[in-house]
Amino acid sequence: MEEASGRHEEPTEINQRKCIQDLSNRVYELGLKIEQLSNSSADTAMLPRIEFPRFSGEDFSGWIYKCDQFFQVYKNTSDELKVRVASIHMEGDALRWHKKYMKRQHSAPVWDEYVREMRTTFGIQGESTQPLDEMKKHRRRICRLQEMDDDGDDNEIYELKEDHFRFGPIYARNDDKYYKYKLEAWEHVQKNSDERPAVTIGIYTSAVRLIEEEAKSCYADDGVTKSLTGPQFREMMIEDGCFFLQLALYLLGGSQQLGYPADHDIFSKRSNPPRFREVKNWIEAMFFVGNQIPIVVLKELIKQSYFQKVIKAGKWKQPSELFRRALYELLLLPELEAQKSRPWRAAKGLWGMVFASTIQWLWLQQQQPTDLLHGLQLLILGPEQKEEEEEHEDLEAQYETANSSGAIDETTSSSATDLKQSGMHFWPSEGIGSRGICFSNTVFLCHGYPILHLPPILMEDDTELMFQSLRNYEISQKLGVSKREVCSYIRFMSELIPTPDDAKLIADKGVIQGNLKQKHKLPGILRGLASRDNYNQNLRVVKLKISDYSPPIWKKYWQIISFGLIITVLQTVYTILPYYKSS
Repeated sequence: MEEASGRHEEPTEINQRKCIQDLSNRVYELGLKIEQLSNSSADTAMLPRIEFPRFSGEDFSGWIYKCDQFFQVYKNTSDELKVRVASIHMEGDALRWHKKYMKRQHSAPVWDEYVREMRTTFGIQGESTQPLDEMKKHRRRICRLQEMDDDGDDNEIYELKEDHFRFGPIYARNDDKYYKYKLEAWEHVQKNSDERPAVTIGIYTSAVRLIEEEAKSCYADDGVTKSLTGPQFREMMIEDGCFFLQLALYLLGGSQQLGYPADHDIFSKRSNPPRFREVKNWIEAMFFVGNQIPIVVLKELIKQSYFQKVIKAGKWKQPSELFRRALYELLLLPELEAQKSRPWRAAKGLWGMVFASTIQWLWLQQQQPTDLLHGLQLLILGPEQKEEEEEHEDLEAQYETANSSGAIDETTSSSATDLKQSGMHFWPSEGIGSRGICFSNTVFLCHGYPILHLPPILMEDDTELMFQSLRNYEISQKLGVSKREVCSYIRFMSELIPTPDDAKLIADKGVIQGNLKQKHKLPGILRGLASRDNYNQNLRVVKLKISDYSPPIWKKYWQIISFGLIITVLQTVYTILPYYKSS
């Protein structure tokens, strides 16, 4: 019994010693952790306050470098908290991208993956190694519509509707209910071409194959075009492109020349011009961001025999509506010029060289727009004004100095009525183009004569839709907030024309033209489309010149002097008058 009892007590004693040793080790480890925590908190308390860098979409490399330095200081920050802190300090394009990214996530975000995804969107702007001249000629690409701000206009169209035609690969669907019309349009081209259908197919296929790589490079999303084989891409470009061109020629008044039956569902001769609702849907689709066929494809197709016969048979007029002007000047006018006889073109050559700067469409062709929306944007902006570049640079430096000191506040502006009361005059500038907005100040008969030159605005039923499409286009192109020139122009005009009275004042000067009803709607349209984007260089300079303007010092006393002169003349007359009466 004693031996058994001794053997039982021995393992119990060993277990107790192990428990005591384990407890001692745990207490020691806990003490180390407490000491580490106290040391780290003491170190953190000694650090100065560090603000997290803000990001709006520009200079991605600089921003991510600052983020890395920030998280080197605060090493224990989790990935989820890193993403959350970064999003709190985002705005503009960056915040829109973050919201879209988080909608796709089904688990906690990983910081490295988050940065990698972000670099694909914003990294190009800050890390481009292209020469300066190439960066200035940055090629626009056809891309999907990006999400707008939360405070956007509820009436805007952010996705293709079911009754919208679909062009190109970005929004293509296998169940496209309008595909039958595309196929019918392509078959109609084959039947009405000079060659047999089999030969026509070969001609169109060869033509598109020559510019296939260039056409693919026009699309921003490589995955969209890479998912299509060569024959599939060429077939899509031909079918969609022929249908697109026929719609364009129909809207320009060519229903008779297209050669369709009088009762056709789309190209009916009886409804030319077509019904307003149909036209509105077509325009929305043809000018929708990403729903585009590259201009290089359309130009290649329109050179073929069927379209050349349609163009030659028509009597085409220069349209006034904005969307028709874009179709006319981008697609039709170059072919009309090419069809003119060689002797006339040769005789015209010298005059064309002399007056080339005044030919809007010639400049437009030289810019080589990527798609219809890019061409429309160029049409709105017009050529760049370079004659006063040095003066602009000086004023820009003055602007930066004044802005840094708080002397200039971009949130405040003067309406047309206010400017008129201060002596400002408004003149329509020659041609069109927001880049032509300028301020001049001349002295005439001892009077200062300040003039604000503005491009004419043609107000039609489609004007608001065109400006909506261009605003969405500039945002989707990921241009910097100071490079969205149409957005900048809309903001400038919305501040100039806040009320119908201002619109009437500007319209009386010939700046606002077109539908009287639409003229009264212009302030509301501009206010709904205006964004908080910064002004581009030209409009900043114009605003600076306007804010710097002050009437000549003699103008303050001109009324007093004029009144004194009138009194003197009257006094002289009344002094002499009795003498003549007495005589």
